[in-house]
Amino acid sequence: MKRFLTLLFILALCLSLSMSAFADVIYEPEDSFFEKHRDECYYENRVYIASGENGYASAKKNPTSKKAEWEIPNGTEIYISFVWDQDGGWGLKDSHGWISMDELTVKYDGISFAQEHGGEFLYLDEWEFIDLTGRDCLHLWRYPGDTEPFNTLSGSGEDYWWGWPPEEMSVNTIYEDPAGRRWGYVNYYYGLRDFWVCLTAPDDASIGGGEAPQPVEVSPTETPAPTEVPVPTDASTPTVSPAPTVTPAAPQPTELPPIIDPVPPQPFPWLPAGLAVGAVVIAGVLLAVFRKKK
Repeated sequence: MKRFLTLLFILALCLSLSMSAFADVIYEPEDSFFEKHRDECYYENRVYIASGENGYASAKKNPTSKKAEWEIPNGTEIYISFVWDQDGGWGLKDSHGWISMDELTVKYDGISFAQEHGGEFLYLDEWEFIDLTGRDCLHLWRYPGDTEPFNTLSGSGEDYWWGWPPEEMSVNTIYEDPAGRRWGYVNYYYGLRDFWVCLTAPDDASIGGGEAPQPVEVSPTETPAPTEVPVPTDASTPTVSPAPTVTPAAPQPTELPPIIDPVPPQPFPWLPAGLAVGAVVIAGVLLAVFRKKK
């Protein structure tokens, strides 16, 4: 049952990342190869790390080019916007240059965390609202134990026009870290997508994990099953595994060639959007059925 719920969570997380056009516009790159092979490409929206066998990752003008245009040193972080799902997979670097996915390693992120710890998640029957009574701010994390928060909400500044404290921010997926802190997953909140908050200490930025976990070597076109963990005897208490192994921080990114500005937003793909929404609805129905049987 926990394995089934974990797979549903990872499915919803992947769909959420790929369907960000509902709230944020996806810009299609001004790339001739992409335009010709748009139907063979999918939206990736993840950060990778150069890890070529020769000490660098080679970037080409298009996947079929024989000559590489740029050499990107290993350890450089590269944002991959789209992937051409042919010939082993080729990632579009920002909007300029294609790199073989064999020369890239995905940077540890929220999806990586769900794949590694999904078996330890606790799924609540009811939504739990985040209690910010007496708190001055709320730190947002890509995943529990990340090196540092990626954003902070507070009562100061004009950016947070909805006021303080944030209203109606709730969670129903819980994770307890090795230190006993409870974390809650938030799918979407006022343009902020796919993040975690520490329910135990929402305003404490010092609980970060220091160094980032080792990059996960998985193919972007595959979704590996989460690690199996023992099912706890008390359904209210998730099983906790040791903290992930860490490696020294990757070298700082080097300056890359300039990218081409994106073209204006393209018409929204209603059919893929409908299919994705349908998948989420079906997953919800199956979850309800399983809970009823339980």
